Amino acid sequence: METITVHNSSRRSWFVAILGVALMAVAIELLVGDGLVDLLVERIFQGEEVMEARERVWAGLMGAAGGILTAWGVIWGIRKRPVLEVGPPGLRIALRGPIRPLDLLPWEWIEQVFPQPVSDGGNLLSSLTIVLRTNELRRHLPIDPWGARWTEEHVLRVLSSDWSVRAEAVSAACNHYLDLLSRSAQATDLG
Repeated sequence: METITVHNSSRRSWFVAILGVALMAVAIELLVGDGLVDLLVERIFQGEEVMEARERVWAGLMGAAGGILTAWGVIWGIRKRPVLEVGPPGLRIALRGPIRPLDLLPWEWIEQVFPQPVSDGGNLLSSLTIVLRTNELRRHLPIDPWGARWTEEHVLRVLSSDWSVRAEAVSAACNHYLDLLSRSAQATDLG
């Protein structure tokens, strides 16, 4: 079986980029004021000047924030980094953040992997639960993992609602490798 690579959905990145463009458009409109803002000022305030210097500073900050959001959204929309890889060496997962390298969990460390919905304020979110063989293995992993949560001493739950591959497919691939590991262990015990 080949390696399965999972990315975050690009919808969120592109949505952030579009939001940034909208913020920049509103900021430019507020700073230049040749269109919609002038029309609203004329209708609502009967031509009084309502844009003071401090409000122009806020518009400039809004434009800068829009530029940052647009750049971030476009960069992360185009340059996708994997959040999880399932392959022969083990389960590689981003637990230290989006820029840091993936953490490797060898198959020997993992007891069980299964999809499990988790309730979040009345909404059910998709997640992947990883059960480690012992509590001692937790010391090799971050205390406060990015995009995941320790639910017990040796149980890690990773939110998967915005992944490009469903948690059920990732679980099936993981269980394939775990089955191969248990068969090879049984074969060495018999031989």
